[in-house]
Amino acid sequence: MRLVIVTETFLPKMDGIVRTLLHLLEHLAGGGHDALVVAAGSGPDRVRGFPIQRVAGVRFPLYPELTLAPIAPRLGRVLDEFQPDVVHLAGPAVLGAAGLVAARRRRLPTAAHFQTDIPAYAGYFGYPWLTPMLWRYLLALHNRCDANYAPTPRLRGALQARGMRNVRVSARGVDSDAFSPMHRNGKRTDLLYVGRVSPEKNVDWLADLAEAMPDRTVRIVGDGPGLPGLRRRLGGWPNVAISGALYGQDLAEAYASAKLFVFPSHTETFGQTVQEAMASGLPVIGIRAGGVADLVQPGHTGLLAEPDDREGFIGAVHRLLRDTQSRDRMAVEARRFAEARTWTAVFDSLLDDYLQLISDKRSIHGKS
Repeated sequence: MRLVIVTETFLPKMDGIVRTLLHLLEHLAGGGHDALVVAAGSGPDRVRGFPIQRVAGVRFPLYPELTLAPIAPRLGRVLDEFQPDVVHLAGPAVLGAAGLVAARRRRLPTAAHFQTDIPAYAGYFGYPWLTPMLWRYLLALHNRCDANYAPTPRLRGALQARGMRNVRVSARGVDSDAFSPMHRNGKRTDLLYVGRVSPEKNVDWLADLAEAMPDRTVRIVGDGPGLPGLRRRLGGWPNVAISGALYGQDLAEAYASAKLFVFPSHTETFGQTVQEAMASGLPVIGIRAGGVADLVQPGHTGLLAEPDDREGFIGAVHRLLRDTQSRDRMAVEARRFAEARTWTAVFDSLLDDYLQLISDKRSIHGKS
């Protein structure tokens, strides 16, 4: 199979979308498939053995790490030269829309993956009036695709309720060797957060948590626009360590060396760091919203608080820190849950779906 992958975000930025794409490229390479990535912004021109076609862009005000490419004049030529079987749109916004138009003109199957809740971010960054406009735009974009994908059943239902059509589920895997309790380094942390440090992740609750539990160690791993404010608020607290972003073995050790994973975000389409924490043997305290509510099984792999219940979130953390027996049981169940969610199974299923898309498209247009 030949795939063109169009993405608004790619290396050198690293987030859940990019990690998923890197795993997809590894899977494609291992299966003898061919791929070309079209990405906004500057960065490496080859990854996992596949070429990267770069498109100039500008920073998106609501999400500064995201580069938008409003003009992609060579995209049609790229498709003509590469001759893909499927065009895979990762979190389509602007460059993704250009990819969709170019693919439709060539009658190529298009698969769009909803991976970032940009409309929700508008409210967190002070532009709530943009939210309905952004939803109308994204729905119009997705509903012109042959298939849409949500990472969890709950999100699929929410997207369908908003009017998105042809929505399927394509989950995320996790590498349970790279993330494992075996990476514990002996420097124990009570509470760990890993993720973007930004208002839409509700990071103020992390500060509230640290202040409510001065006798517990809290480690915050990640970068983002909320980092300076968090450092100002918590910089003098001896129980708090703010690490910035970590990768590879350093990140694996940070997970494995904690007791609980705390994740107060209300806006996750999936929550890949939640899966990484579970693979590392950590129960998760999260919010009953978005993809996290599909990942965490209350009473089995962690606990969930309601989106507006800050005290309930802090109380759940208190309870599990005190209840060692329940915490140890949940750690085992979390690890078992993660071990069953392999990238191979996820991408084998997705590529089977793509084969059907190709067949359906060819039957409609009479191609052999």
